[in-house]
Amino acid sequence: MMPTMTSVLSTDRADDFLAASGAYLRSRPAEHSVILTNSEARVDVRDADNLWAWAQADDETVVATAMHTPPFGAYVSLGADDAIRQLAGHLHERGRKLPGVGGLRPQAEVFADEWVRRAGGVAKPSMRQGIYVADRVTPPDGVPGRLRSADAGDLPLLREWVAGFHADTGLPPEGPNDLEVRVASGRLCVWVVDGRPVSMAGATAPAAGVSRVQYVYTPPDQRGRGYASACVAALTARELAVSGRTCMLYTDLANPTSNGIYQAVGYRRLGEAVQLAFG
Repeated sequence: MMPTMTSVLSTDRADDFLAASGAYLRSRPAEHSVILTNSEARVDVRDADNLWAWAQADDETVVATAMHTPPFGAYVSLGADDAIRQLAGHLHERGRKLPGVGGLRPQAEVFADEWVRRAGGVAKPSMRQGIYVADRVTPPDGVPGRLRSADAGDLPLLREWVAGFHADTGLPPEGPNDLEVRVASGRLCVWVVDGRPVSMAGATAPAAGVSRVQYVYTPPDQRGRGYASACVAALTARELAVSGRTCMLYTDLANPTSNGIYQAVGYRRLGEAVQLAFG
C-alpha cells in the first residue's frame, strides 16, 4: 500500500531542496534532468525569487517535486496526480506568477489543470517535446569537419546563433551571462569546417550521470549538409566516453527533421514532455 501524501514543503535554497528531494530525482535522472541540472547549478545561488517545492508522504518519502525560477514557468517532476495538484496549489498559495509550466506528460497537464482551476484563465500547449536518450552513438558518414570547444573568440558569432536558436524554438532566453559561462566551462562546442564554425551544440554538466545535449543550432545558410548531426554525434561521443555517462536531449515534435537526425545517430525515444502557457 502506498503511503498517504500529507504535506508540501518549499524553500528558496536549492541545497535544501536537493537534500530533501535529491534521492527521488536521481532515481529517474533522465526524466528529471531539467530539475536536477537547474537546482545543482543554483546550490550556491541565494535568490529569493526562486522556489523549490516537494510533496512528501507521512513517512517523509518524497513523491513529486516542482521548481519555479523566474522568468521561466514552473517545471514539475514525475509524480501521482494528487501530489502534482497539491504542488500547483502550493505555488498558487505562495503567490507565484507563472507564465506557464513544463514537464513530462501527463504531469505538466495535471499541474496546468489545477493552476487554471485556481487562478482562472486558460492553459495552451506551446510545445510538445520528444525525450531521447543515448548510451552509444553512430556518427554520420561523409560529413567534413571536426568538433572543438567554443572559446572567447567565438562569442560574437555565438551571440548571433543563440538569438537565432531562441527565435527558431520560441524558448525564452537564458540569463545575460549564460553564454559566457557555457563557453568558459567548455560545455559549448562548435563544428568547424575549413577553420570556420558552421554549427553548435552544448551539453549540461552531468547530473546523476546524465548530460543533456542542448543549444543545437546551424545557421540557415549552412543547413542541409549534416553539420548538426555530426556536431551532436561528436559531442555525445565525448560525453559518453566518461564511464557510466548517459546523454539525453529534448526535441520539438513539430520538427520531424531534428527528431530524425537524433535517432539516426543513436538516440532512442524515452517519452514526451510538454510546455503549456497560461493565458
